[in-house]
Amino acid sequence: MQNVEPSKRLCDLAFMVDITKYLSELNVKLQGPNQLLSSLLSHVKSFEAKLKLWKVQLERSNTVHFPTLQEQNPSTTDEYAGECAKLIEAFSERFKDVKSKQQELNIFATPFNVEPADVPDNLQHEIIQLQSDDELKARYNNLSLLEFYRRYVSADDFPILRRHALKYASVFGTTYCCEQFFSKLTLAKSRLRSRLTDANLENQLRVASSTVPPNITRLAKEKQFQPSH
Repeated sequence: MQNVEPSKRLCDLAFMVDITKYLSELNVKLQGPNQLLSSLLSHVKSFEAKLKLWKVQLERSNTVHFPTLQEQNPSTTDEYAGECAKLIEAFSERFKDVKSKQQELNIFATPFNVEPADVPDNLQHEIIQLQSDDELKARYNNLSLLEFYRRYVSADDFPILRRHALKYASVFGTTYCCEQFFSKLTLAKSRLRSRLTDANLENQLRVASSTVPPNITRLAKEKQFQPSH
């Protein structure tokens, strides 16, 4: 094993502290419920652009975005530029399948910015109709994406675009919902409830995983109380 100078080890550790901090920040952005795939991909692309910037800067011994490393005043930073290059390659490989759907996601997420000639033939007329409506564009700028589609992209006026939006809005961006569901399954079906039937378990999990708030008042009114004898 090669001997490494103490100062070099400190520089390596400092670089790991900085890059781990950036990766942790990205990880937080990619977690949580109700995340659209298009939004998650934007975060990933933004981080890849930063990696490319850091790689060029580190090749020039510029550590401005690595404050912990900068404190160590390394004599060379070429090795850390190489680590950024490895991360760029890893991200490219990991997200290549999602990026292959970039055009479809752009149609869904930014329908006013796509070129009609670049979208599939069956969507071109509807995209032109949408982009020509200044009122709809103003609504789009003032509402969340899903709320805009729900209110103003109707099945009557934009049937193909609406189906396209439903397709990509329903794609799970993270495994959050699945992980949350299995956690609730573990709580509901424990060794102390071994006589729980599959039907009752299914009903419990449906209630536990639903985002619809229960109407307790209505349920109570519909309940037939035990009559007195």
